[in-house]
Amino acid sequence: MRARLLIASALLSTAAAAQAGTLTLGAGEDFVHFNRTPSGVGPGITLDYLKRDGGDSAGGAGLDFALPAGPVTLAVGAKGLAIDSDAGSASAGLVGARVHVELPAGFALFGQAYHAPESAASGSVKSVNDHTAGVRWQPLPLVSLEAGYRYFRIKREDAARSRTLADGAYLGAGLAF
Repeated sequence: MRARLLIASALLSTAAAAQAGTLTLGAGEDFVHFNRTPSGVGPGITLDYLKRDGGDSAGGAGLDFALPAGPVTLAVGAKGLAIDSDAGSASAGLVGARVHVELPAGFALFGQAYHAPESAASGSVKSVNDHTAGVRWQPLPLVSLEAGYRYFRIKREDAARSRTLADGAYLGAGLAF
């Protein structure tokens, strides 16, 4: 147990030192989201918050590990989310991956997919799916604009309690540091 605690502390300390990343605020027809995506090689801390107009929300933090290969960066990671819904509160541990492809003229394509099975979720949650894809333009070194599509679904044992927090296009703006 003590060794696991030391390893976890070392991983979090390493990730906290990796400060480079992008903060993005986006809005769709009936949802808003805020996230932090790390940039660069190695471990990085991710932050994610999503709120649907009806009041349902999900938020949490995670850790990923990225490897660039030319203009492509691939990352694998995990994140823990707290879910607050009119159908009940829950938590989930999601695992997934993200990809970022640099294009000419400051453009980039990006995508991510995270999933939590029933065994990694609390309460009556059967699964959580979080998918995002889009295009980002960085006209200035510190500023980015993006357009994308986000899908976030919480599936519960009772289908009437399942919720979709996001399923649509969004526009966003970000700060890179």
